[in-house]
Amino acid sequence: MKKIAISTVLLIVSAVLIYYVPTFSSNMNSDEDIPQVVTVSAIFKDIKQKVKGRGKIISAQSNEIWVEDITDIKIIHVKQGEKIKKGQPLITFKDHKIKKEKNSATMDMITAEYKLQELERGEESESIVTANREMTLAKIEYEKQQKELDVSKELFNAKAISFKRYEETTIQLKKAELRYTGEQANLHRLRDKQTVDVKVARLTFEKAKIIYDELAEKERELVKRAEFDGKVIKLRKNLSNNSSGEKEALMTIANPEKMQVKLQIDTYDIARVSIGQTVEIYLEEYGQVLTGRVNDIGMEVIKKQAVFGGDSPNIIEVTANIIGSKPSNLKLGTEAEAEIIVAESKNRLVLPIESILEESGNTFVYNDNQGIAEKIYVKTGLSDTEYVEIVHGIGMEERVITAGNIGIKNGSKIVAVAKPSPDQNFTAHDNPEFFTASEDDMFKEFGAAFNNQDDKGNDSSFSINIIKPEDFPDFNDTEGDFAAFPEIPSD
Repeated sequence: MKKIAISTVLLIVSAVLIYYVPTFSSNMNSDEDIPQVVTVSAIFKDIKQKVKGRGKIISAQSNEIWVEDITDIKIIHVKQGEKIKKGQPLITFKDHKIKKEKNSATMDMITAEYKLQELERGEESESIVTANREMTLAKIEYEKQQKELDVSKELFNAKAISFKRYEETTIQLKKAELRYTGEQANLHRLRDKQTVDVKVARLTFEKAKIIYDELAEKERELVKRAEFDGKVIKLRKNLSNNSSGEKEALMTIANPEKMQVKLQIDTYDIARVSIGQTVEIYLEEYGQVLTGRVNDIGMEVIKKQAVFGGDSPNIIEVTANIIGSKPSNLKLGTEAEAEIIVAESKNRLVLPIESILEESGNTFVYNDNQGIAEKIYVKTGLSDTEYVEIVHGIGMEERVITAGNIGIKNGSKIVAVAKPSPDQNFTAHDNPEFFTASEDDMFKEFGAAFNNQDDKGNDSSFSINIIKPEDFPDFNDTEGDFAAFPEIPSD
């Protein structure tokens, strides 16, 4: 029965084709071989080249607080979701005798500092004062003996005294000299010792201060305070004992007023991204587009699937600050798509991207020169998904073919229309499965002719419908010969 039904269908289609095709063909105008094209003039427009990325909204200021042992916690001062101010207490830990140790270290540091200051002021010890006095007396005695020797020498030369008397004076001078040099050496030794004492006192003070600072830091750490204004976005619920020595996150603080977007960018595109570039951030959940500025480019390649299905599985993380206004209820972690503007040209002459053709590495367009296709080579600049910048080659006076330029040649006759007519002949294509919009319209008109509808859309006794192969899974059209079946009336 199935084969009989298909055969009946084919016979009806053949009959319809025999009847209608000559009539349909006779309605075509004499210029049926002249392709219809759509032309445009170049316009001035901004061109932006963009790199795409996907990521999440994060906080520019965030901090995770960790503890080694939950049992060290004395008080948690905040709750999840609570707004906090910089310097506000978050956690107080048990002191474990730190305050007592700090008080002792404070006294040691003060004592060491006082002794150091005393030595640095140059206040001499009692032994130095005594040594200095003894050296002064020895000097006086030495100078006295020098004078007595001079007198004895004159008297001896005058034979007023004996040689023995003169020799005794010389011995007394020698003793005075030895005493004087000895007292000098003793004073220098004591003063050198004082210098050493200053150095020792300084080291003692510095050591005492280090111990004090360490204990003071531990005391400060007994109260963990907020480092910036923000909000407690996460607080650990399970505060059971954990003394294994491994750290565990207790809470996460973030500033929801300073937001960023962290994006994953394909490594093929990362070379075009730089600090300071503008970012357009698309928030589908909020129906808004935000503006950002690239402030950080990661140094590490991350092995993941390509962001937009490219060949490379590698990505780089790029962070951009959000500038300007944003939704008041924007949540951290919101999914975002973004485009980084990596190059931009302002107010440049552009053409639709489909106007540009390429041949042997050269780009060209077809101009409508009074019904004749004229090939013009052009130099292009930046391009986006819709337009290409024209650096050289044409001006605004040319009418460039933007639809119907495939398959024509330099010097071909053309007909410029607002939209190609549906009765235009098929344009030859390299790919037989590719049809232009105008050809799709022709299919519809062809179907309408076979449907034999009048201007009001009234149907005849039978019709023919343009269909899709997937609508008829049981029909095995291996050759793809038929795109339509007659619809046989039930009566």
